Order: sequence, then C-alpha cells, then structure tokens
Amino acid sequence: QVELAFWNMPFVTQEVSPEYVLKWEEDVKAALPNATVDNYYGPGKYQDQRDRFLLQAESGKPDVIEGLLEDMAAYVQAGLIEPLDERFAAWEDSGMFVESTLEPLRIDGQLYGIPYNTNARAMVYRKDIFEEYGLEVPTTWDAFVETARQISELTNGEVSGAFVCTEIADPRAPQEFISWYFQVSGGQNMFTVTEEGIEVNVTVEQLEQVLTLYDELFDTSVPFPAVDPNVRGTGWPVEDPGYVAGKWAMVPMGPWLWGRRVESDLAKDILDNKTGITALPIPEGGVQATYLEVKPIMLSAFAADKDAAWELVKFITSKDKMAQWLIDSGGIPARTDSLESQEFIEAEIGWWLQGFADQLGTSVAMAPINWGPVSEANMRAVNFVIYDERTPAEAAQWLYDQIMQLHANGEL
Repeated sequence: QVELAFWNMPFVTQEVSPEYVLKWEEDVKAALPNATVDNYYGPGKYQDQRDRFLLQAESGKPDVIEGLLEDMAAYVQAGLIEPLDERFAAWEDSGMFVESTLEPLRIDGQLYGIPYNTNARAMVYRKDIFEEYGLEVPTTWDAFVETARQISELTNGEVSGAFVCTEIADPRAPQEFISWYFQVSGGQNMFTVTEEGIEVNVTVEQLEQVLTLYDELFDTSVPFPAVDPNVRGTGWPVEDPGYVAGKWAMVPMGPWLWGRRVESDLAKDILDNKTGITALPIPEGGVQATYLEVKPIMLSAFAADKDAAWELVKFITSKDKMAQWLIDSGGIPARTDSLESQEFIEAEIGWWLQGFADQLGTSVAMAPINWGPVSEANMRAVNFVIYDERTPAEAAQWLYDQIMQLHANGEL
C-alpha cells in the first residue's frame, strides 16, 4: 500500500467546507485503492507551506502539493518539482483543460503543474439601474467613465457609478491595475522570465494610459465623479460590502462576491436578481484582456512513487472532483467538461461562475516574479494621480523608473 501526502491550503483553512473534505477523503479511497492519502494537508498558509516544502522536499513528503504561481517558480528554481509534459500528453483528459490556464504553468516551455482553480476578473454591474435609466453597459474606457458619472448624477450620488481599489497595501488593487495594463499591452506581461533572467516589457506610454483612466475615474472637476472621491485609497473591504449594500453600480470583481449573499436580504436580492456580469471595458485601440489567477497542483521530484503520485494528481484535477471542489469553494474550473457538467450547471452558483468562466479565453496570468515591490510601486503611482499630486505622465515616468531600478537591483 503506497502512502501519499497532499499539501493543500484550502483543505486546512476551510476555503472548502469540512463536509467536502470528508467526502473527498472517502472518494479518494475508492479512486486509488492501492494508495493511502494522509489527512494532514500541510501547515495551512501558503508562505508556511512554501517555506517548509523548500526545506523538506528531498525527504519525499509531500508527494503532491497545491500552491500559487510564485510558489511553483521557486520550486522549479530549486529543482523540487517534476516536469509533467510527458505524463500530461499521455493523459486522455489533457484536451479538456483551458489553454489559458495551462500557459502560466509552463516555465521555459515545460509544464510544471496541472491547473485546478482559476478566477478571471470581470465586471459586475447593477442591471436594474441600467434598465431603470435606459443606459448601455459600457464596453470602452471612455464609456465606462461617462456612464459611471451619469449614474452618480442620476442617483444624486446615492449610488456611485463605479468603484476601483486604490489602497497601496490592498491585494485586489494591483490585480485590477494589471487587468487594465494587459488591455493596453496587447495581453502581454510586464515581464518575461527566461533562462537568462527577467526582461522588462513595460513602456512609459502604456503606464500613462492606465494612470489616465484612474485620473478620469476620480476627476473631481466634474459635479458627479465616476468614483466617489471619499473612497480614494480604499480596497476590497470597502469594495465588496459596498456593492452588496447598493453603493456602487459597477466594480471589477471575481467570483468570491457570491459568498456575501448571506449577509443581508438586500445583498441576496442584489446578487440574485439585480446583478449582471460582463467583460471589463477596454481602451480605444486596446484588446480584451483581464487578470487571471490560476493555482497549480504539483508533483514532487522526490516522491517515492511518482506513478502513484501522478494518479493522485489526476484524481484531484479530474472532471467530477474539480467541479465538486469549485462548486463548494466558488472558484472557476480549469476544465471545460467540469464547467459543462450537469452538476455544475444545475448548482445554484452555476450561472454566476459561468459569467466569470466566460472571461478565461482572454485572461492573462502574471509572470512568475517577485511582484511585491512592483505592485506597491504601481499603486503608489495610482495614488499620486488620484490625489492630484502628479499628472498621469509624471506618475508614469516615476513608475517606469521604479520598475527599472527594481530590475537593476535584482529585486524581481
């Protein structure tokens, strides 16, 4: 009997329900009769999980590990995880995976993880407000700003036309920023990671274009700004509850907002009956693109029985298990057949997740670099603009110089 260990943060933190974990444990016994999977799923925080795996991977435990893109990059650099190209190509299910979710799991052309959980940023909007005032859902940045201003004025400021995260330390804010950036960059990353190192692709002109959008959204020279200037410098703790309280009409968003239906009758009504989901608006001359988060399931290069460990990877990312996991947790499957399964379609959350899944084809994952200092610089530039401390052009040049200095210092 092979003993396998699977480290998985969601199982520890209960991003999935305890009932799901128990059902998973029963199902894996039937699916892998010749293996026993340990029910210790790791330390429960990604940072702790990564640190411990880097220290103990050569012991052979865990055999399989779930994680973040930046974790995968660190493991590849340390030679701790197995390239999966041959195994994946031989798997009859390989054609079921959405290509955009596989691409970020390749480093130097080799596949190092199988995607299981994704989320693509979309725009949620109050369709009842659009219907009441006869407004068109915006598809361009100019229309986004103008429509948001109209809603602010038509509701006399009781509903702000839009909300975007601008707090420097907020995790959501740089994800929204990078969505706009992908649209002006033709869907290309700020950075390219190669065997030789990291290449910088960003230009001052691209950064100025994005920062101009923020400038226009927070423009206080008009009577009713697109975004309430009183929420400058705030993040997701204001964005999410504000939307379900009826304060904003349009927000860049991911599928997690569904969980707020239980907070009040108003929240449930807004999300069940008054919300639409659409692609983010794009700039003139830009492309449809949006931020993609994807989490990989990885196979340890030191697993004692790699074949058995691969069978566990396949079970975790199988059609039914992926659908069940993500119905329970509110993520988007990386498999088309999971999305199309009857279980997924008939789930109460199914229509909601499908709205975000529709964005996968144009979603882009961030390059596997050290994003911390870059994201901080991105949002400092945004704050220069929204607080009228610098023009978009000045802030763009400052941001470009910061990025190039980080690159020169080897901090990426």
